[in-house]
Amino acid sequence: QEILKQLQNLQLLASPTVPLRHITAKKFMAAVRICRSKFDQLVSENKIRIIRKRRKIYVPASEVDRYFSDPSIK
Repeated sequence: QEILKQLQNLQLLASPTVPLRHITAKKFMAAVRICRSKFDQLVSENKIRIIRKRRKIYVPASEVDRYFSDPSIK
């Protein structure tokens, strides 16, 4: 519930005309409380989706919910 509230707060901070569909990898790791090595492991096992734009890594905001609801992600 707390994570959902944080995501809603992030959406409020974003421009009201542009919906927040992607968050940075750093924000994703903070939201689900994992370290970088666990994040890299999940990415290499194709458990979470990412988008690379130049040197930045973005994660679809829906992946936060999926992280907690999908039993295959451990």
